[in-house]
Amino acid sequence: MPKMITDPEILAAYNEDALGIKGNVNGLFRPDSESDVIDIVRSCAAGKKFLTPQGLRSSLTGAAICEKGAALSLERMSRLIDIDVKRRVAVAEPGIILSEFKKSVEEAGLMYAPDPTSAGECTLGGNVATNASGSRSLKYGATIDWVQGLRVIDGTGRAVEVRNSLIQKMCAGYGAVYRPAQLFVGSEGTLGVVTQIHVSLTQRPANLFLAMVFFRDLKSAIDFIIEAYEKIEFRPASMEFLDRVCLEIIRPNAKGIAIPSDAQAMIYFEQEYHDDSEKDARLNLWFPLIEKHTPLADDTQIAETPKEKKHLYDLRHHVPSRTNEESVKVIQSGGCKISTDWAVPHRLLHQLFAYFDEIRAPLGDMMVIRFGHLGSGHPHFNFIARNREETIIAQKIDDLMAEKAVALGGCVSAEHGIGKMKRRQLAIQYPAPVINAMKALKREFDPAGIMAPGNIFEIE
Repeated sequence: MPKMITDPEILAAYNEDALGIKGNVNGLFRPDSESDVIDIVRSCAAGKKFLTPQGLRSSLTGAAICEKGAALSLERMSRLIDIDVKRRVAVAEPGIILSEFKKSVEEAGLMYAPDPTSAGECTLGGNVATNASGSRSLKYGATIDWVQGLRVIDGTGRAVEVRNSLIQKMCAGYGAVYRPAQLFVGSEGTLGVVTQIHVSLTQRPANLFLAMVFFRDLKSAIDFIIEAYEKIEFRPASMEFLDRVCLEIIRPNAKGIAIPSDAQAMIYFEQEYHDDSEKDARLNLWFPLIEKHTPLADDTQIAETPKEKKHLYDLRHHVPSRTNEESVKVIQSGGCKISTDWAVPHRLLHQLFAYFDEIRAPLGDMMVIRFGHLGSGHPHFNFIARNREETIIAQKIDDLMAEKAVALGGCVSAEHGIGKMKRRQLAIQYPAPVINAMKALKREFDPAGIMAPGNIFEIE
């Protein structure tokens, strides 16, 4: 069994996440194999010692941080085990960096579709733990739609292998377990340690362009999103949103992208196509819609080359990176970035944004940065609370918005997970019997209650 590391300098590196939130880790394990994981979990279960699995700690909910006990870093378990091109399935260990995994799949001529913005700073296992998605979830769905099988070491040290059925029809017990791998997706380490992941792959699109469309007001941007979503002939891979504050953040680095001075929002979308004739046909569909919704239609810009597209992706990534940097700055004074994650049916986005305008007054001059996956009805509102008092206010606004999202038929968390920062919102999403059923599932796989203490549920 690997020895537990207790060196304070090493532990410090594993005791903080992307927001600057610190935990109380008192030990660290860095296993090289599944057998190491089994030994570690069995030892912790026998001694009733808490254990929190970690990826690269890019979590925005505190899920990767230890409230108690030791961390189990899976960074060394990063092998790409197999890519089966014929069956379109890949098998990998949880610690593989997502961008490296996606690159390997692309080199094999296929695509792994989920694409979180933090692909270069997160792991495939972390994506499974939180059911991550990203911009292209509009067309391709979230991680849960691509996971076909898992090996999990549960809280007793028992290896559990689950595979989803490959048939279309099934009627064997409760519908929730027809695809048993899905039980572990989004479980945030509370049911065990994922040691092997089987995911489906798909064909790479032949070509893809990005269009950047600017708007003088938020209402027009949302109207544009709704109409594009509802017209089946458009079929974009993603529709992303940046507000005025985001545009100001990226403007200094936006070389080659002319951002109109009066733009209050930008929508950029990705459109797949096969050849130049289809590309022209797609653009001829889009431009009348763009001209209908914004007087800035002539400022629309198209990114086609790999260099142009990478530039825009980098700019988009700069926005959440900047908000994380702001969070780290204020953490010592009791502040934090509150990153909201609620989502609603896209046609109800106007109601969600209008409600925010009704209740935002208590935020005062707090920085509010809004961006995200508006095509999926999933904006991220980021509140930079500068001290403890502002943190409490921002959390209250987040809770009110989460309640509104659920009332509109949405959810409290669409891709970040619950972690430790959103536990209070679980009861907004589910009635007590459903929460109790999840706790019963945890007791089955983790009877001693040692796994990921504080994630999803309060420590009991």
